[in-house]
Amino acid sequence: MKKIIQPAIVAMLSIGLISGCSNNEEPEEEVERVTPVETAVVEKGDLSIERKIIGRTTPADTSQIIPRTPGELVALNVEKGDRVEKGDAIGQVDAQDTQSQVELQENAVQQASKQLENARISRRQAALGVENAKKQVDAAKQAQEAQTEQSNGQEQAAYQQYEQAKELADQTKKLADEGTIPEVLYEQAKNRADQAYAQYEQAKNQTAPSSAELEQAEAQVDQAEEQLAQADVGVDQAELQVEQAQVQLNQAREQNSNNTISAPSSGEITSLEAKVGDMVSNQQPIGAIVSLNPMTVEATVTSDQLNLFEKGQEIDVDINGVEEQVTATVDYVASVPNDTGLYPVEATIDNEGEAIKPGTMATFLLPETVVSDTFLVPTEAVVEEGGEAYLYEIVDEAAEKVEVVIVEAQSDLTAVEGELQAGAEIVTTGQLTLSDGAKVSIIKEDA
Repeated sequence: MKKIIQPAIVAMLSIGLISGCSNNEEPEEEVERVTPVETAVVEKGDLSIERKIIGRTTPADTSQIIPRTPGELVALNVEKGDRVEKGDAIGQVDAQDTQSQVELQENAVQQASKQLENARISRRQAALGVENAKKQVDAAKQAQEAQTEQSNGQEQAAYQQYEQAKELADQTKKLADEGTIPEVLYEQAKNRADQAYAQYEQAKNQTAPSSAELEQAEAQVDQAEEQLAQADVGVDQAELQVEQAQVQLNQAREQNSNNTISAPSSGEITSLEAKVGDMVSNQQPIGAIVSLNPMTVEATVTSDQLNLFEKGQEIDVDINGVEEQVTATVDYVASVPNDTGLYPVEATIDNEGEAIKPGTMATFLLPETVVSDTFLVPTEAVVEEGGEAYLYEIVDEAAEKVEVVIVEAQSDLTAVEGELQAGAEIVTTGQLTLSDGAKVSIIKEDA
């Protein structure tokens, strides 16, 4: 019995001691809790979602290879799968006859050119003849003027001699009448005066210088000018002959070039239906060229999706096998549905490096506005509890609970309505342990 009581007493004493010690200690002050949080800023704007519409890439252009001249295919320079540029010679149709025509017309052009050169030489000679004839006319006129001047001088000199002889005869007669001199001296003086008068009359009545040389020179001018006019006509005719021969040569060359089968566009030869030795037609294609740049993305959409597309619109596109997104420009939006009841849409993609292949799946990425002019917050900031939604706004280092209404929720952003302002700082991490008015410390991104 004693052994049982003793342990009980010891236990009671121990409890009393512990109680006594506890009553002597001062009570501890309660420390206010501060919750570390991460935050974001409330934004005002439109909430958009990204619609994805699947399509496929197709070549923007497929060109048929059609000979321009029917005949035997005598050369084929390409194979299926080869790359060609627009204008490259793909093949040749038998060109024997047309080549002969080209050579014949080339000779005709050369001959016409020589005739033109000869005609121009003749015209230059005729022009020189006119110039020389006019110089001869000038010379004849100068000679005629000189002869006229000489004749006038001879007449004047004869008249002066007559006047002097007559005056001497008159003086002699007077002296003879006075008996101062013999009569015979007077007769002699009179005879000399008569002779001088006769010489004067002869000089006065002498025929004017002949104008035959001048008339002949002027006639030569007329003849030379006529020859020049004929030479001008010859040049005009020769030039016309050259032009006609050149036209015929160009036609022959064009006909000959038609025998060369040229690539109608740049791209890859995807089919060849003829071989050397086959007869080809200018109405039946012998192959096809597919252009890989640009590339077209084709899709069919519902009537509800049709308003997402607009001609000329630029849209981001994801291409299978291509790391980066590319930009496509909408070229065609159907206004009526096809046989399946869907609306075809086409957009063009630049494919300069030809990394995009035909038949590849392509996804149009179309942003669509779900809610306009609303408050946008990170989805993780919204707390939903008991059918209500709220978030915490940071005000003076404390978290204030703000009730909101969720308008539209996405994985990253949520559109809400409530007592908020754009630019307000809200809690995105740590809000599940908060209560209204709780103190917080903001964790900086660079911490």
